[in-house]
Amino acid sequence: MFKISEFSKISQVSVKTLRYYDQLNLLKPTHTDKYTGYRYYTADQMFQLNRILAYKELGFSLEQIRQMMGEQVPIEQIRGMFRLKQNEIQSMLDKEQARLDRIKQRLCCIEREGENQTSHDVILKEVEPQLVISYRLRTSYRHIAELFKQLDDYLGKFGQSSSSKIVLWHGCENSEDEIDIEVARPLTNEVPSSSLFIVKRLPEVTSMATLTHICRTASSCTASTELALWIERNGYRIKGNEPRRELCLPHEKLGDPDTYVAEVQIAVERA
Repeated sequence: MFKISEFSKISQVSVKTLRYYDQLNLLKPTHTDKYTGYRYYTADQMFQLNRILAYKELGFSLEQIRQMMGEQVPIEQIRGMFRLKQNEIQSMLDKEQARLDRIKQRLCCIEREGENQTSHDVILKEVEPQLVISYRLRTSYRHIAELFKQLDDYLGKFGQSSSSKIVLWHGCENSEDEIDIEVARPLTNEVPSSSLFIVKRLPEVTSMATLTHICRTASSCTASTELALWIERNGYRIKGNEPRRELCLPHEKLGDPDTYVAEVQIAVERA
């Protein structure tokens, strides 16, 4: 048998780490002197230690390693843990590849300076569920301000208000005067719904392409076109059944109540 200091030199693992593994019941010494407290290890325990180090290098936590090295652990459970780790790493690789693709795209924009490139930064983000009250109607985008006025009048009956606006663009099948528009205000507390004004949660979107710009809610703009170009150039596609969202916040410095800092949001997935 080897003293802990000797076993440390042979294995190239520090004494402090070996003691910690002992505390976790991950690698117990073969013998501990009851009088001196000295720990002793055998050469066979090198195999166990090397497996711990191999699992650790693969990214498993010490608790996961302890579970996998239990004597009664079925082999299928170990396979399952490896599959989960494989999926976790693959997801990380996919995210990093997407980031690399965006870096390459940005470099192309820099190198091709002067060409017709989008003028705003596009960010991919995860959007959490949000409680809102909304009003949906087929009308012209020129009537958005009036839709919000009706929504705010109803919301004011319950002593609630919000400075931010959300516009959901569901579609335009026939003409620009019959756009399927939904206006919404975020809520901190629920209020009663009515036949026109509905309280609901906007669903979570795990991959949302977003672009921030200055706009007027009652005027058309090119932000959605720029965002669509970015989606196409970067190997994404618009996710079906998800309306385009536009989050609007007042722009105090401009002094115009109808001018907002707006974030266009389009749900996307890899093409």
